[in-house]
Formats: sequence, C-alpha cells, structure tokens
Amino acid sequence: MSSPASAAPRASRTPWVVLGLLAFEPMSGYDLKSTIENTVGHFWQESYGQLYPTLRSLRAEGLVTMTSEPDGARVRHVYAITDPGRAALMAWLEEQPRATPVRNELLLKVFFASLADAAALRRHLRHALERVDEQRAVLAAIREAIAREPADAHQRRCWTLTVDLGLRNAEAVEAWATQALAELDAEADAGGEARP
Repeated sequence: MSSPASAAPRASRTPWVVLGLLAFEPMSGYDLKSTIENTVGHFWQESYGQLYPTLRSLRAEGLVTMTSEPDGARVRHVYAITDPGRAALMAWLEEQPRATPVRNELLLKVFFASLADAAALRRHLRHALERVDEQRAVLAAIREAIAREPADAHQRRCWTLTVDLGLRNAEAVEAWATQALAELDAEADAGGEARP
C-alpha cells in the first residue's frame, strides 16, 4: 500500500480498519482501540499489539499524519487520514472482500462430540443459546445507539446493516442449537436412554 494507485492487497486488514475509522474523525491510538472495541470489534477482531506499528507504518507511507497535543502531564498523539490515505481506502472499498477462514470452537467441539459424553454436547448447545440471548441484547442496544448518532442517514444505514447481520446470525445460531438439542433428545428417547 505504498501508493493509492498500487494499493496491493495486504495480508493484514488492520491498516484498513485504522484508515476507515480515521476517515470518520482524527483519533489517538487509545481512541482507536476503544472505538474498535465498541464498533467493528463486534464482527472483526483486531490485534491491539498491531495498532501502533500499523499507525507508524501508515504514517511512514504518508497515509496518516500525527500531531501532538498536551494532555495534562502527558502528550496525546492524534492521527488523521491524509488525502492519499483516503484514496487508498476508497480503492480498497471497491475491491471484492477476500474469503476469511471460519474459526468456530463450538463447531469444532460439535464435530468431535461423538468422541465424548453426550452431556457435554448438550451443555455446549445450551451455552450457545445463553450467549445468543446476551449477544442479541448487546446488538439491540448498539442498534438503538446508532439511531442517536449525529451521522447522516446513509452512514447510520451502513452501520445498522452490520448490526442486522449480527442479529440474523444470532437467530440462525438459536434455531440451529434448538434443533440440535431436539434431535439429540429424540435420539435419546428412541434409544430409551435418559436425557443428560
């Protein structure tokens, strides 16, 4: 990503997360970390150990600037996207998203569940249902917060679309786990076994 014209795909997506957030407003590294946690962190995990090296790299490439502001006894470094940084971000937004490998520990445990006690599988599925309820509550609160954001309608729509997919995923996990538990119960009943 040394120049917007040759914005070659990077293995790491952290630079795009940083540039995207800085396109909304200048932020310090701490502000970026907090904003990631409260926004894209619900569907995109970032390594915070890469945040400052990424900022240094983007700055060296001329894609962001840094200004220093006094903050009590400390100095606060605020980063802002540059015109070349915005051009690189726009070029990346036009590219097709790359397929990302799924890493789902629940599915891994379900796949190998026949090797263990059936009670463990049921516990995992019930826990998945509990997490769905928690996730749904968090996402609903985020959706309400987005409606109060001082952003234009299109920005709010784009942000809401990400939350809506999270809600749909939660519904799908709920339906799947409920069906899986029903199938396990029917299997146990057919075999005359006690349900764990």
